[in-house]
Amino acid sequence: MNKYKKLYMEIWNERPHVCAVCGEPIPSPVVHNFSHIYTKGAHPALKMVKANIQLWCSSVTRKEGRGCHELWSVQPHKFWIRAKQHGWEKPSVSEILELETEEV
Repeated sequence: MNKYKKLYMEIWNERPHVCAVCGEPIPSPVVHNFSHIYTKGAHPALKMVKANIQLWCSSVTRKEGRGCHELWSVQPHKFWIRAKQHGWEKPSVSEILELETEEV
């Protein structure tokens, strides 16, 4: 099992199986449902930090429409509308690091 799959399965086993942004149920741990809040390229130090990875719905598992994961990349303005409707706010890097410290 590669390091990402192992980390994703730990996250799947620790958290509710719903989208952190909109609350859509996530029926299975498909890789498309694990989203890095701060990208691996822009913030490589956060790529294996659990607090930087959230379960987000994707078009693969969502019953209708685009998932939050795709909207984030393809239609960010629609993502932010949905996020605001559901009260989701992007945590700062320092908040993520603080959460990670609490989990350890």
